[in-house]
Amino acid sequence: MPAKTIIVTGATSGIGLALIPKLKAAGFFPILTGRNKIKVEAAADELGVKGYVLDVSNQRSIDDVSAQISNAHGPIWGLINNAGIWLEGEFSTCSPTDIKATIDTNMMGTMMMTHAVLPAMLDAGKGSIVNVVSTGALYTRKLISVYSASKWAIRGFTGCLEVECAPKGVRVMGFYPGKVASAMYETAGIDRDLDVAMTPDQAANMIVTMLNDEGMLWSHVSGRSIADYV
Repeated sequence: MPAKTIIVTGATSGIGLALIPKLKAAGFFPILTGRNKIKVEAAADELGVKGYVLDVSNQRSIDDVSAQISNAHGPIWGLINNAGIWLEGEFSTCSPTDIKATIDTNMMGTMMMTHAVLPAMLDAGKGSIVNVVSTGALYTRKLISVYSASKWAIRGFTGCLEVECAPKGVRVMGFYPGKVASAMYETAGIDRDLDVAMTPDQAANMIVTMLNDEGMLWSHVSGRSIADYV
């Protein structure tokens, strides 16, 4: 039986990059995707997997790349909606451009990637989608209004699709990590103490666990490093 094909978005760093070798070791056929062509090619070559340049904030990119992957590698069994960007600051100071970019990537990117692959999964009566959400979708606090809005939307989206698709054999699950030691904050120009954060490997291990047993649907899985409570 051929290995199950799983698309991982935002897979050139952080949780996504950590996931690729773990999925491969677990017997899956991971497809590495990301926006940066140089990073995609370098990571795919190093890990010995297929890589595709994909911008989840661009509908044409989603449609074209999803079709390319399906045509080249057969049915898409799984999708890890991991691509995301961080935006922090008082809402009144956030630029419309940054607000739109955050919503387009975190919310619309997750929804439209799911929209691209879900119909074939439903037709086949099998498949798994894991949305990497955030503990930011479980509480509210100052300075993350836009990021939180994008993630709260995906919390609702994930929960509704869970009950909509499970009777048809497709699992839609949400993983809600706390602080992760990744480049997301640095990319956004935010200084964070990541010594207390969970590692991308720890987060990736949980996602593989969620995928492995098709008889289980892990609904809202949340976790953070125990050091983050100190």
